[in-house]
Amino acid sequence: MFLTALLIACSSEPMTSPRDAADANDTGRRLAPNGQTERALLSALPSLPSGNERRIGDASVIAEPPYGAASSRTCRALHITQGPTRKTSHRLACTDGSGWFFVPDIFGSNAAPE
Repeated sequence: MFLTALLIACSSEPMTSPRDAADANDTGRRLAPNGQTERALLSALPSLPSGNERRIGDASVIAEPPYGAASSRTCRALHITQGPTRKTSHRLACTDGSGWFFVPDIFGSNAAPE
């Protein structure tokens, strides 16, 4: 019985947290903001409360709490809903102390780096 429990515990894969998934996107590259709403979002990011939906430009944004990334930058995972279809995208924004910027999606769904 003990060996069975040990085998099950060792074979199950831990769940990936939203922070770990976002941190995987932090590849060191930067993306320029696409339009006024994204520029306004990056400017407002330092003061956005965590977990509360806020309206910025034509988007509704929920920002996760800031965390120290492996890249030595401070990052925040963002859930952005906008457009006529109200599609939600997940973005990662980071700062190196000189302003916030978006980082590319490792799966390639964001624009090219600047």
